[in-house]
Amino acid sequence: MKIKHQLVDSGREKLGVIMGDHVETGINVALLPGVRIGSRTWIGPGAIVSEDVPSETVILVKQSYIKKTRVVD
Repeated sequence: MKIKHQLVDSGREKLGVIMGDHVETGINVALLPGVRIGSRTWIGPGAIVSEDVPSETVILVKQSYIKKTRVVD
């Protein structure tokens, strides 16, 4: 995990997420190992969090659709 931009060994074989107080996540949120989530943060549904998130942050995912005509033989 990174602390002050320096990679530090946690001394553990596996490390999950470090999450502050009053953090809320929506459905289907993916949090990668070693990520730190600051206090009072809200992460909306479907987000993939791959880097640290500061306190009092809101993360929302913008979704777009691709529409094509289906050709059936």
